[in-house]
Amino acid sequence: MLIERLINRLQLTASGDDVFIGGAGAGSATVGDRLFGGMVAAQAATAASRTVTGKPLHALHALFLRPGRADVDIRYDVQRIKNGRNFHARLVSAYQDDELVFQCQASFAAAESGVEHQDQAPDAPDPETCPNRDELRGREQWRDLPIDVRMCDPITDQTPRPAQQRVWLRANGTIPDDPALHQSMMIYASDRSLLDTAWRPHADHGLLAAASLDHTIWFHAPVQFDDWHLYTMNSPAAAAGRGLVLGAIHNRAGKRIASVAQEGVLRTA
Repeated sequence: MLIERLINRLQLTASGDDVFIGGAGAGSATVGDRLFGGMVAAQAATAASRTVTGKPLHALHALFLRPGRADVDIRYDVQRIKNGRNFHARLVSAYQDDELVFQCQASFAAAESGVEHQDQAPDAPDPETCPNRDELRGREQWRDLPIDVRMCDPITDQTPRPAQQRVWLRANGTIPDDPALHQSMMIYASDRSLLDTAWRPHADHGLLAAASLDHTIWFHAPVQFDDWHLYTMNSPAAAAGRGLVLGAIHNRAGKRIASVAQEGVLRTA
């Protein structure tokens, strides 16, 4: 199963004080052999987490600065920009061949009790009744891919549809009992289907050529990502060759686990 390879890539190798090396390689590429943004964001979150003790990640704000290459390892330099009593903050810079390709700020917070509320969890068919997204897209290895993605709505084709989608996500296998790893796996998966959602009203314009510009995720509760999570996405605006997409991730019990926002380039292939 390819999930073991992904888990290994999220372990990272220490290479000096607050410097970590992340492997790329097969399975890390998107169209045109560009490095998958979700992989870089997940590895960056892992690097930041390796410098913090006792405080879970609650927010990651990332910028994709240059297209990464899937055949070159990535160096993550972590700066400890805040070590407060309740909050820690880290700046992570990712380099390939000494070229800065990605940067993010990660914030970690001690758990506190306080007020709570959330929007009502959206309705969706059971994940077991939904088709696999990668199978629908004709990928031969869909059963072995590290993330199982199930479509609640018709897959994007040449038919214009509302700028919204619902998909079920989970790791395609068992994840070790490491809360930071479960978060990194969700960050990796959260880069799936976002810009495709913004393209759905314009699907009759041709095939989408997209590129993520930034990506933000906020965690509201601990993640158990070897169980199903419903990812609900909508795009409130697209203009000037870019699209904005907002996402909500709920566990199967209906608890909101994370919120996501991304802007990216939208072009016709």
